[in-house]
Amino acid sequence: MRRILASLVACCLVGSWASAQTATPAKMAWQAGQVYSYKVEHSTQATDSVGESRSETKSVLRVVRNWKCSAVDTAGVATLEMSLSSMYQERTTPTGDTLLFDSEDLEKSTPALKDVMKKFLNTPLAVIRIDATGKVVEVKSSTTHASSYENELPFLVLLPTTGLEVGKGWDRAFDITLAPPVGTGEKYAAVQSFACKSIEGGKAKLSLSTALKAVPKAPADAIPLWQMMPEGEVVFDLEAGRLHSAKLSIIKELKGHQGDGSACKFTSTLVIETN
Repeated sequence: MRRILASLVACCLVGSWASAQTATPAKMAWQAGQVYSYKVEHSTQATDSVGESRSETKSVLRVVRNWKCSAVDTAGVATLEMSLSSMYQERTTPTGDTLLFDSEDLEKSTPALKDVMKKFLNTPLAVIRIDATGKVVEVKSSTTHASSYENELPFLVLLPTTGLEVGKGWDRAFDITLAPPVGTGEKYAAVQSFACKSIEGGKAKLSLSTALKAVPKAPADAIPLWQMMPEGEVVFDLEAGRLHSAKLSIIKELKGHQGDGSACKFTSTLVIETN
């Protein structure tokens, strides 16, 4: 009996040790002077139908987003400055009009947008402090509301401090904030769930999903939150210590939000690639 118990204890110890060894370290490797550049393409479509009346809006946004690291403190928190070096934006209004801005061909851009949009190019749009897990510690300045960096993390994932294990998941609890002009600062408790799908060739494939902790009493109140509820796959470069690529989508629909025969639908696709 003693031998059997000793063998069981030994197996448990070996099993625990082996399990601990399977975790792969993963962290954002910030370096002062480095620029982290990404090509981003985001397309959306929203439709709202009430009886025979139907309105639709579409948008396509393509930018090159650059994050320049100016400093890294002793705790591994980096100060990053974000700017855009190129932008293409096309938006179709409910009336069917198309508004266009193309930084590569300003002459084709909608005149009213030219002077407004080109001001957002090659100039600091945000300065944030972010740690090695991808958590934003401080928003020092931003042209958008500070809550936008909690609604969507700058590099999409919050890495677990314990490392990555294939098949293991973890959560990020946060508040979705509806800042002006969408809302007036209302907060909704939400959770993002991550899981490691695979680790191969120095890269980890991670799944991502977003859900509200509680559904609003009025179903229509969830509609403005849809755009902050993506799901999909993120690839993290373990060797470089940075986001490599991502493809996220949103497909939401609500029927009867304005009585019988009404329906609202929103779809979104976000693709990010290392530039």
